[in-house]
Amino acid sequence: MPSRKKAEANSHSAPVATPAITPAQLLVDAKNAERTPAARLYSAEQLVSHHLGSAEEKEVGALLPELREMVRKESIGKQWRYSSSIDDMTSKTSNVAYVSSSNTHEFDFPYAGAQHASLTLRKHPRHGNDVIFSIERGQLQCRSYDGCRIMVRFGDAEPRTYKAVGPEDNSSETLFIEGYADFTSRMKAVDIVRIQANTFRQGAPSWEFDVSGFNPDKMK
Repeated sequence: MPSRKKAEANSHSAPVATPAITPAQLLVDAKNAERTPAARLYSAEQLVSHHLGSAEEKEVGALLPELREMVRKESIGKQWRYSSSIDDMTSKTSNVAYVSSSNTHEFDFPYAGAQHASLTLRKHPRHGNDVIFSIERGQLQCRSYDGCRIMVRFGDAEPRTYKAVGPEDNSSETLFIEGYADFTSRMKAVDIVRIQANTFRQGAPSWEFDVSGFNPDKMK
């Protein structure tokens, strides 16, 4: 009889293989309507990737477009963040909707490092309705007293010029775009909004925002 130490060594000498998921099981998982669309799509793509040419792979091929569309629709609007707070001076509600840019830009020193921009919609009981564009680091060329012009493109339409002003504290990372009603009306009709604003020594980079699925009911 082997010693205890030897028996323990033998028990760890060979790893236990995890049974591979068969093409048949992947097909069942991809068709299972009780699973989430993302989980079903993952199984379908695993089947296509690892069992190319199998009967199951051919069968699931017709299902892939439908699953991808289901996942796309399920994700619409999830990029938006909503919040509300009570204004101490009026006891009324302030509502904010925020989305981060899909792309990034990297500025020169001292603002180095890839950064996103943000697009914020705000309804405030005292300050009114605002469209706010901001970057993480850098200097937007837009003063509070004389303002500036920025370019905004809604979907595939021609770019439009909007007037903007900097904040009262003269911070350089934020600007307020005038024309809330016009801006939001056009935004709700498209999926992509691009904003181009001049920055100090960094040119006029264009920032792209996925605005699909915006829910105006959360701003009431």
